[in-house]
Amino acid sequence: MTEFTITVRDLALFCHRQGDIDHRFTPSPTAMQGIEGHQRVYRDRPASYQREFSVSYSAPVAGLGLRVRGRADGYDQTRALVEEIKTCRVDPARIPEPVTRLHLAQGRLYAAMIAEQEDLQALTVQLTWLELDKDREHSLQQDYSRAELRAFLEDSLHRYGTWLALVQAHRARRDLSLRDLPFPHRGFRPGQRELSERVYKCVHQAGRLLLEAPTGIGKTVAVLYPALKALATGRHERIVFTTGKISGRRTAEHTFDQLMRAGYAGNALSLTAKEQVCLSPGRACHGEDCPYARGYYDRLPAARAAALDTQQLDRPALESLARRFEVCPYQLSLDLAPWVDMIIADVHHVFSLTANLAERLAASAERWTVLLDEAHTLPERARQMYGAELARSTLVLARKEAPAVVKKLLDRCNRQFLALEKARLPGAQNEWHESIPDKLHKVLQACFEKLGEQLALDPLLLQQRPALRDWHFAVLQFLRVVELWGDEFRLEVVADTGGQGPRLLLHCLDPGRLLALRHEPVHALVAFSATLTPQRWTLDSLGLDQEAVAYRARSSFAREQLQVQLATHIDTRYQQRQHSLPALAALLRQWLDMVPGNCLLYFSSYSYLQSCLVELEAQGWPEGRLRWVQAPGQDADARGSLLRQLGERRDVAAFCVLGGAFGEGIDLPGDDLSSVVVVGVGLPQVNAANEQLRNHYQKHYGSGFAHAYQYPGMQKVSQALGRVVRLETDYGRALLVDGRYSDPAYRALLPPWWTYRMGPLQEGPV
Repeated sequence: MTEFTITVRDLALFCHRQGDIDHRFTPSPTAMQGIEGHQRVYRDRPASYQREFSVSYSAPVAGLGLRVRGRADGYDQTRALVEEIKTCRVDPARIPEPVTRLHLAQGRLYAAMIAEQEDLQALTVQLTWLELDKDREHSLQQDYSRAELRAFLEDSLHRYGTWLALVQAHRARRDLSLRDLPFPHRGFRPGQRELSERVYKCVHQAGRLLLEAPTGIGKTVAVLYPALKALATGRHERIVFTTGKISGRRTAEHTFDQLMRAGYAGNALSLTAKEQVCLSPGRACHGEDCPYARGYYDRLPAARAAALDTQQLDRPALESLARRFEVCPYQLSLDLAPWVDMIIADVHHVFSLTANLAERLAASAERWTVLLDEAHTLPERARQMYGAELARSTLVLARKEAPAVVKKLLDRCNRQFLALEKARLPGAQNEWHESIPDKLHKVLQACFEKLGEQLALDPLLLQQRPALRDWHFAVLQFLRVVELWGDEFRLEVVADTGGQGPRLLLHCLDPGRLLALRHEPVHALVAFSATLTPQRWTLDSLGLDQEAVAYRARSSFAREQLQVQLATHIDTRYQQRQHSLPALAALLRQWLDMVPGNCLLYFSSYSYLQSCLVELEAQGWPEGRLRWVQAPGQDADARGSLLRQLGERRDVAAFCVLGGAFGEGIDLPGDDLSSVVVVGVGLPQVNAANEQLRNHYQKHYGSGFAHAYQYPGMQKVSQALGRVVRLETDYGRALLVDGRYSDPAYRALLPPWWTYRMGPLQEGPV
């Protein structure tokens, strides 16, 4: 008999959650406030009272062995009383009845297990709410016989066990399909089998693996196929395929579709941002305002059962289920996450400070494997996710909309802004601090808590007052980051511009420590990309320790398939750009005349790109070339327009910014792209933030410039080179323009799979 363990809390949530989606009482007290609140309650309890009383109960259900375990907040044997303690920041009388019923159900489950464990014939269940701000207890008591409690427990176990039996039947079919599941292509490409073997071994050994392989080799299927195969061996139970780009998610979904066509019987869930899947835009996520939130938990069981029969739970499938059962598609995706074999999600869902999935991984007893696509993009995304910004201009607008009790605290926040502005050195545009002023931290915390109280009183408060909503969530992120504060964080005070007041920015210079915390609960981790050089820097940036294995795959392409010319006679450094522009424009004209087919030309900035275009026009635009120029802020429609032109024509010269939307994540096979040109070595802009980054890395690693500028820049160059050769039949050329390519330290960072040559341009076939 297969054994399963569930906590009392999870059993209560699965079986006894009813009514609306209701976020009135979130954000709830912090974990530390909850612990302190419990201790305050415990101090008033008698000597016969036992804190955190351990309980366990096992029973066969639907052919499965179920074990329920947990710790009751309190058990008083003398009084035959079981206590469930909850902390809150509002009057418990305002808490909706379904929420109270859920917490009472949790207490009843504890009582039922204690009655069996201690052989008691009756128990009293006491639900105690501690109102933190007033240090006041509110209690609700109900008496139950042992028979009543046993019936309640058995009914709960029957409902959960029946569902679990359906899930197990699905997994049995999945495992059967995996035994003989073929690779979904005619065969492995050179290098793919070695990748798959490394991934399978990593899952088997619960390891950490860094995989570098050239673009076009088929990394996604080479990683996903063995990870799925390992599900049938029992080495892990769940997979999260996480990526930083929409194109990566689409590739994963397409690969999963190929595996389904090959016979795979498992399922996959794609998580999408709430704003993108919302069926009631502009409405509050609350039963009083949104029909898809109203009665959501009453209709969830039917929607969940229907979803189990759907293999690919992508956005269209989720929206279809949501409309059919009239449930919120976003919340449905979160509630389906515990039951699917694989989740496809943006890195935000796993690594951000607000990630539901990260919390699930940390709390789960199951073994999860994370497949991290485009791993080179995670450190920069993490810096954004672990940063925060507060602007005085936002505060001023929020004050206009705030209730009177909040305005007083906003005035105190304003005084802290002005004090930091006043302390700034005269003439300085920004000032950096290694710690957060204590007064600022305390007043922001007080302001946030007061807003939480008002939100509990009026669930639609933030919906009706957008400026107050913006301030509320900005403060929430700010406080979350402050809780993580360490040597790698800085506070930047940005000067007042245009009378708007200062801005406060929290920077995470090195996210490695925080990413390492996210990795801890994960069974196995595979991070893969075409650009993970140098390996030691990449491992540190991703928060992977010395035991992680780094592997560079052999290429499935011949070296001559991409011929790379190094033009080292032109100096593209900022101080020399104006002087070298004529020579650069002449070189690009020569290249566009000499190398037929579509060409992508990358520059380090829009201004540099525009200056070169002006010079090209002055010298005479290359004959027979269609010009396309990327503009600042272009969206997905412009990207799609370029891709269509590259697919339809063979004379396009597209001028783009290196590292932007056109620098990576686009697939241009065959004759869609014949060559690329990269002007410069991709160094990030020299500014105050990047200089702080350099100083931090210099202090900790002794190589500040390389860590902050050189390595990130050359990653962007490598990504640009990866646009050309995508298929085994592709051939192409590339031109790298900068004197620094004569430096071995820069050439060592280029992909090792291609042929590099310095000297004058040479004509030849592509």
